[in-house]
Amino acid sequence: MQHKKLSLLALSLSLLACSDDYTPRPSSSAKTIYLEACARCHSGETENPAMYYWSINPKNINTRYIAYKVNTGSLTMPSFPNIQGESMNNLSEFVLQHNLKK
Repeated sequence: MQHKKLSLLALSLSLLACSDDYTPRPSSSAKTIYLEACARCHSGETENPAMYYWSINPKNINTRYIAYKVNTGSLTMPSFPNIQGESMNNLSEFVLQHNLKK
C-alpha cells in the first residue's frame, strides 16, 4: 500500500514539474515571449493596461536567477529549455523592468 502511495506521489510531482517545448521565433520581442510563454500563469497585477507587474523576492532580482528559473522551472512551473541566448536576455530584462520591487 505504501509503495502505491509513493508511486502516485512521484507521478503527481512529475506532472507538475514538466517541460514546455515553446521556442520563441528569433524576431520575437521580450513582450511577445512573455505573452506566449509566461502570461498564462504570470499575468501580474495590471496597474496600466499596457504594462504588466509582478513581485519578485528581493534576493532573486537579477537576470541570472530569472534565466535559471525559466530554463529549469520548479515544482509548479514548467521549464522552458528552448528560451536561450538573446531571447532569454531580453525576457529577463523585461521581467526585471516590470517587477514591483526594484
